[in-house]
Amino acid sequence: MPDQQEAEVSTEPVNDLSAQIGTSLASVWARYVGARPDKAETELDGTVVRWKVTDGVEEFDKGMSAEADDDGKPIAPRTMPGFKRDTSAAVAKTTKRKVMAMISKHDGKTGLATETFILEQAPKRY
Repeated sequence: MPDQQEAEVSTEPVNDLSAQIGTSLASVWARYVGARPDKAETELDGTVVRWKVTDGVEEFDKGMSAEADDDGKPIAPRTMPGFKRDTSAAVAKTTKRKVMAMISKHDGKTGLATETFILEQAPKRY
């Protein structure tokens, strides 16, 4: 998969790492949507990172389809493959582990945007 990112395994505490991942993902979100999410939650469970953005679907759709910024200046088109590449790279850089897969689920009924990243297994220490 071309979107995979290589990196080393992190030894940081899980809670701090979750916060760092959330901060990195919020930065990517801001580049694509125009602002950081108001309410987001990051979960790290072994090889799975789950990032949930409450009321993110409408924000995401508006941001991805915007053609000009607030000052009326044209902006470069945004694409879902670009978003997936950039969020996967942010997770890989923060966790220092390769992202093996990314699953993006946006529920129009609840407005919940969920980005799930499957990480490579941490190497065993002997």
